[in-house]
Amino acid sequence: MRIILLAVAALAVTAGTAAPGHAAVRLGLRLESAVVIPGGTAVDVHYVVVCPPGTLARVAVSLAQRAGAHVAVGSKSADIVCNGVPRSVRMRVDATGGGLSFQPGPARAATDLRVTTGVGVRADDDRIRLVVMRR
Repeated sequence: MRIILLAVAALAVTAGTAAPGHAAVRLGLRLESAVVIPGGTAVDVHYVVVCPPGTLARVAVSLAQRAGAHVAVGSKSADIVCNGVPRSVRMRVDATGGGLSFQPGPARAATDLRVTTGVGVRADDDRIRLVVMRR
């Protein structure tokens, strides 16, 4: 089993906003781990997400990794109901197209967190470099 370790310490995005009559609420996500399953057909990613209680959120991730002259890619999203405390979100990102698989080496992840509140949509986007390592 291979692990994608962060080349950068962690992906952490935190923002605050104040709704009328309410204290500031936090919105953010952090990549905890990404594990390549045997054969490289997918990567299991684990994020910790914080969003205002009672809101709906969508976490989406896209992975890309060069494989010779080609690029292995995959994407996945998950919808959650927020409760205001850090929450674990796990997704399996399947390698798509061309029969390419994820391998040890550099990779990139683009992550999007969108939260629907009573006054609109808030979003955090970030990109991070990863290094795929053998365990």
